[in-house]
Amino acid sequence: KATVSVLNWLINQKMVRFGLFHVATAVSGVLALVALIVYVTVHYVIGMQYMTCFGGTFGTFGNQMVRSKPFIEFQVQRDVAYIFGMHDLLYETTTQYQEIEVYAHRYFGHVLVIDGSLQITERDEVNYHEMTAHVPMAYLPDAKKVLVVGGGDGGALLRLLQHPNVETAHLVDIDMYAMRNIVASYFPFLYSAYTDKRTKAFAYDGSKWVDEQLEVESNRGSYEVVVLDSTDYGASESLFTESFYRRLKQLMAKDSILVANLDSPSWNLDTVTAVQLHLAGIFKHAVVMQSHQPTFLSGHYSFIFCSDEIHPMKAPIDWDKFIAKNIDTYYYNEDIHYASFALPEGVRRVLSQGTQFKDLPASPFTKRAFLQEPTKESLLLHEMKHGAGAEEDEDESLARDDL
Repeated sequence: KATVSVLNWLINQKMVRFGLFHVATAVSGVLALVALIVYVTVHYVIGMQYMTCFGGTFGTFGNQMVRSKPFIEFQVQRDVAYIFGMHDLLYETTTQYQEIEVYAHRYFGHVLVIDGSLQITERDEVNYHEMTAHVPMAYLPDAKKVLVVGGGDGGALLRLLQHPNVETAHLVDIDMYAMRNIVASYFPFLYSAYTDKRTKAFAYDGSKWVDEQLEVESNRGSYEVVVLDSTDYGASESLFTESFYRRLKQLMAKDSILVANLDSPSWNLDTVTAVQLHLAGIFKHAVVMQSHQPTFLSGHYSFIFCSDEIHPMKAPIDWDKFIAKNIDTYYYNEDIHYASFALPEGVRRVLSQGTQFKDLPASPFTKRAFLQEPTKESLLLHEMKHGAGAEEDEDESLARDDL
């Protein structure tokens, strides 16, 4: 555009007859060539990209220029790709089982990638891991023996160990040694899961480990909380069979809970539905719960809650006992717990088992939300809405106004 403007000005000034038109054309061509060379050098040689952020009045130009190289994660089934502008590749290795990379990102911090698929980031791993651990522990506040299969990053185990009642914690990951070293170097805030005196970690194929544990009679029925935290492919394939789940169940106590990671119910509902139907044939209750995981494809993720004795909406929870543990959480709380089981209608109607808020027992949550005596604040709010003379026969409606 600048070149055209210059040429138009020259023509308007009738300077073409002096040969300046040809000079301007040559200069414009040289400038265009230089611009092309700079663009190619910046973007493809030294891997720099312009990043624009419209956070201010005029916006900032991504701190002018940010050195970043794109990491692209593909969702082949949906023909979608996510692009992360990684600041640097900190570490990469190929083990006997998988390819592991650790990147640095200016916003998400350190990022763990396994076989080309993003696993965790420093910024939002807490969403995922708090759900896998605190949801089952809320129902079993005195659970003493827990098991994590997969989860070599230590995130799920770390949150289980936040519960002081846990006395024995076993972690089984086929690539445990590699993962432990990576966590120590790049995710040190998770490393205490490995160093906790209650932890015993095994570098073992999860399926084979379960078989060996079943050979010892005292191991049967001994685990109260089990978390299956695996990748969706590769080294974890032995964990996706009916035989594995049935054998794993033999290690679980009667009043126990299994939580396993699933997939995106928004983009991969077929997978979520198939797994839920499959596990409903093994456990009496196999209920899908959801979480917000921003860096996962679609941002909408799900887990499955499995138990023979505990229904997530009908079993009572002693929230006073949970609060007394003084666990500092970022994502998980009492309301998120129940809301995670409130699935979108398009998801709920295709599952063989669903949950509804009307199934809730008279727990502290339901008492606060629906059965609580009206507070002064709720009475004042009700008066402002309906007038001082408005009659109200039931305290329930006042509590709902308060909510």
